[in-house]
Amino acid sequence: MKKQIHILILSLISTFAFGQTEKESFWNPYIESDRIEIGLKHYDSLNFEKAYRIWTDYQVVELIKITDSTYNGTLTNFVTENKRKNKSEIIYQKIKIPNRIVEKLINSLNAENIETLKDCAEIENYPKGFDGKTYVFEIGNGKTRHVYSYWEPENERYQDPEMSEIKNVRNILKSINNEFNLWKYFKDFRDRLPKGSYSYGMINMIKT
Repeated sequence: MKKQIHILILSLISTFAFGQTEKESFWNPYIESDRIEIGLKHYDSLNFEKAYRIWTDYQVVELIKITDSTYNGTLTNFVTENKRKNKSEIIYQKIKIPNRIVEKLINSLNAENIETLKDCAEIENYPKGFDGKTYVFEIGNGKTRHVYSYWEPENERYQDPEMSEIKNVRNILKSINNEFNLWKYFKDFRDRLPKGSYSYGMINMIKT
């Protein structure tokens, strides 16, 4: 059994919704593996009007518009607990996002073209790196599912702030962080973990 830390804000989590895969992405197997480990619903089993997931390798924001009057969302933090004999286990925390905030964010993110942004690999001269932070955007709209990513979009050292896609992605992340500080929520979760060896992203951590 996986250990689960649940924080429910307002009401119980209701059904999520995602559609069919429109095209394959490099990130599909990674986010699919994380989806299973943290208990998110499979896209094919759900109904929705719009659905956005914004992933990093230790956190995912899920925003769902089921109907014009029904919204749902969660913030999930997760780490890998490294056990003896090369065994590992995902520990995660789900936080319910209030429906009114989900509706507000979906409207804000849609205004930033979240549904139609291209993958950073398709942008000429977009810098690439093997480390650093990558955001993966998983978009459900009707029966299609679109996955794309941006490497280090907030990094002033690498990115051109005048690039339209960077402006969009930064505004998307700013809108979310204006409602709830993503790093603070993850840090609070991380700091409450019991003693042990953990990893997230490219970071290994031992709590004593």
